[in-house]
Amino acid sequence: MTTTTDLDNLFTGRHVGRLGTLDRDDAYSALLDLLDHIRSLGQDLISEPELWATLNSLPDAEKFGSRARLLTLLGTAQSDHVIRRASSGQILLRLDAPSCGGPEHVWIRLECFRGAEVEITGADPWPEPQLHAPGPAWWRCTGCRATSGIRAQEFDLIREDATEHARTCRALPMPPLQ
Repeated sequence: MTTTTDLDNLFTGRHVGRLGTLDRDDAYSALLDLLDHIRSLGQDLISEPELWATLNSLPDAEKFGSRARLLTLLGTAQSDHVIRRASSGQILLRLDAPSCGGPEHVWIRLECFRGAEVEITGADPWPEPQLHAPGPAWWRCTGCRATSGIRAQEFDLIREDATEHARTCRALPMPPLQ
């Protein structure tokens, strides 16, 4: 838990409603600022109780509202792909590509013109009965080694980019390991 001078003013200048708490948008902005600060300290994950304790250690923390509000806003942050939740309940702050140290699960393989494959990967396994992607995705070509970069994107955008690359890539598949 960190209380630093930049966080001492986390709630300053934000709109407080008639109930004495921040309006929803300002509370969400404050939460995102807090998560960015924690991420900037090099911390990749935090539990919800640790985040709540950190939030409550700040001056004017009562302006944020209840723990239920925190959980609601964390759900919004997850929907907005600002954070991910691990199966253990930990809040994953890094949204980097799996090649940067995160977990990796291949969701789709697209075959290129000359046999290489473009893999669409995600940080979480794809649940069998689920029809929609469980989170943000990345792609990489096994032939020419092109990638979508280190920032996650919406699955539909990644699928379009990966399909376009698979259509135009002329790389051969990697030779088998012996």
